[in-house]
Amino acid sequence: MIDILTLVYIAIFAPFLCALILSVCKFANSKFPQYGNFALSMTTCGASLLISVLLFVYTLTYSGYVLENNIALCAIQNILFHFGIYLDNLSSIFILFISLLFFVANIFSYRYLLQNRQGFARFYIYLNLMQFFAYCFFISSNLMQSIVFIMMQSLMLYLFTNFYFQKPAAAEDSQKVFIANIAGDFILICACCAFLYFSTITADTINIPTLGYNNINSLGLYSFASLNPVIFALICLLFILGSIIKSAQYPFLRSISRSVQAPNPAFSLIISPIILAQGVFLLLRLFPLLNLTPVLFEVLKAAGILSALLVLLSAAKENEIKSFCAKIAISQTGIAIFALGFKMYDLCIFQLLCSGFAMALISYTTNALSYSTGSQENIKFLGGLREKLPFQAAAYLLGAVSLAGFVFSGFYPRAMILDKLFKSDSFIYLVILLLCSFVTAFCLFRVYFRVFEGRYRGTFEPKNVGKAMNFGIILLTLPTVFFGYIFSRYAGGFLTPAAGSNIGNFNPFINIFAFLISAAGYYLAYNIYFTKRLYSVRIRAIRRLAAKCFYAENFVDFITKDLLIFLSKIFSFFEKYILTFLYKLPAYILDLISYIAIKTEGKNTNSKFFGIVLWMSLITFIACLIYFKTGVIR
Repeated sequence: MIDILTLVYIAIFAPFLCALILSVCKFANSKFPQYGNFALSMTTCGASLLISVLLFVYTLTYSGYVLENNIALCAIQNILFHFGIYLDNLSSIFILFISLLFFVANIFSYRYLLQNRQGFARFYIYLNLMQFFAYCFFISSNLMQSIVFIMMQSLMLYLFTNFYFQKPAAAEDSQKVFIANIAGDFILICACCAFLYFSTITADTINIPTLGYNNINSLGLYSFASLNPVIFALICLLFILGSIIKSAQYPFLRSISRSVQAPNPAFSLIISPIILAQGVFLLLRLFPLLNLTPVLFEVLKAAGILSALLVLLSAAKENEIKSFCAKIAISQTGIAIFALGFKMYDLCIFQLLCSGFAMALISYTTNALSYSTGSQENIKFLGGLREKLPFQAAAYLLGAVSLAGFVFSGFYPRAMILDKLFKSDSFIYLVILLLCSFVTAFCLFRVYFRVFEGRYRGTFEPKNVGKAMNFGIILLTLPTVFFGYIFSRYAGGFLTPAAGSNIGNFNPFINIFAFLISAAGYYLAYNIYFTKRLYSVRIRAIRRLAAKCFYAENFVDFITKDLLIFLSKIFSFFEKYILTFLYKLPAYILDLISYIAIKTEGKNTNSKFFGIVLWMSLITFIACLIYFKTGVIR
């Protein structure tokens, strides 16, 4: 009988083995058929999905079950570097979700690649490597391993963005995607190294397995007691900043907004609130550290809710379907970060999961539309597709209804978050979240009326997408409808940490009001884009009234134009100078080492200038060691 540990390793390494086989066949120039790439990838992905279901059922059955296994790789002094797995409730449900997403991506990819007729083997190699890195990240047993594999995901994002490398736009955008992700990776590495150093500063006889999650609480308490609270808060703030960048929150949208060059099935994975929220998953693992400094939760509240609102306002005028889906996914991740800021640990995960299913359904439905209409992704040139593609219209409408919070799975996390805000008297955040619900409903149904209603404005006659794509949409439809109800009713304590559960009953009056707010967003989109009863003259009159009485127009212009320009200039400066220097820093270090070696071989180390630089560097390095090792910072 195969034990649980063996099943975990099979689920992890099956995609890696598939990528390895496809790579060998590709580089050996073997005549491996296109259907063979698809069949092998589907087989391994289906096996991983089946195993992930078994693991989820097992952890759900045995409440509190934790499986940890570490393989020692190397040791530096008293620090052991491990490759390990840490299977608990949190990792099992995330692995189940991403297994389903990759399975659907495989279904969609074959028909899509047949249409584009290039990169079959390369696409499936990338896809399986991405799945392998995602598994290794979500099941990591220690912080260092998580950082390594979140960096590998940055590499896969770069490769998918540059998939059609013949296109100049793809090559240019992939470089910008890489730079934006490197910023988040570098910040997370700095935070990880700082925490690693300070948590082991006096642990002379204790072997610490690379900051394992099983003892992250005790290490955090030790570091908090040993350090100045400001230093500890700065380290945690670096983790938060890196996670926000990796989650592409406002204003760090570049890594997602530039990745539209990726193939459609891969792009739907990239914008999934699960893959997108790997930084949030890291914060969930480090929740005991953040809990030691309550002021950091105020940062999470403000960053999450403001990012969600500003990105939604930007999505309200977006015409490209890919960019629209990306912004909606980013806004839902921002709401999850906001929930974590209120220490709603389980509601943060619940929001990611429920919005993830609805967002996946919407993104794959728009994938099918792109395939059916000849890669047309501008909603200005679509319309009237409800009669031509009724199944896709119904699937998008179902996902939109859920994500807007009317019914189905998307209703439950929003209802519970609003209830907690009302009970904690956080009325400002309550109003902003209700405003987010209004804008979300408006954006989703604006796209629905422009794409599926009216007359068809395209030049390419829509074609049938095929049974395989429809089957993938059906797989996502079921959890979009039933997951929220089933999980909130029967598995609410599954995600509960040491504190009490936040998943449960909710105030019906607050949620009736929230329902009316979302209905107002739907009604506004209906009147503007379907019935056309709100003419431009009335809209201009409303804008003049708002500008004259409330200065609202100036505020909106500031948010959507001036503030964005200011933040883009700051990020451009950071990218142009700081990140470029960090990118070239290894080359500078190698040049310095080569210079020292050449001077030493030529016996020219008596140079006055060289000696001064060398001695100053040594003195500075020794002073830093003494400064930290003697415990000056307390």
